[in-house]
Amino acid sequence: MGWTFECIIPGPPVGKGRPRATLRGGHIKMYSPKGSAEWERAAAMLARSCWKDAPLDEPCSIDVVAVMHRPKRLCRKRDSPLRLPCTSKPDLDNIVKSAMDALTMAGVLRDDSCVVRISASKFYSSMQEGPSVEITLSPLT
Repeated sequence: MGWTFECIIPGPPVGKGRPRATLRGGHIKMYSPKGSAEWERAAAMLARSCWKDAPLDEPCSIDVVAVMHRPKRLCRKRDSPLRLPCTSKPDLDNIVKSAMDALTMAGVLRDDSCVVRISASKFYSSMQEGPSVEITLSPLT
């Protein structure tokens, strides 16, 4: 009950893409799109360096904050310098899927079915920060 996992993955958030299929030797092979797979691998490496314990196998909650690149049209003097709500692609649920798959790949979670509560939000970055994904994993209270 005394643990909390926090990790900030720098770079633009990437949503989980639709699985693709190919036919080889009469068998169908499913795979993730290149962009999703690369982001998940990079995020897993970073999360693995932050987590040194055995994979979690208990009910937990996850909080994902996706910080998107701020477009130039929102960088005027009259615009707020703080984070602003973002309604552009990628979809928030796909970003959460990518984050949970990365945590599973990193060995932080035994399986993403351990997550029983999800809180997620998506913003444009403030004037002083860049894009990132902030993940907080905590025990269910």
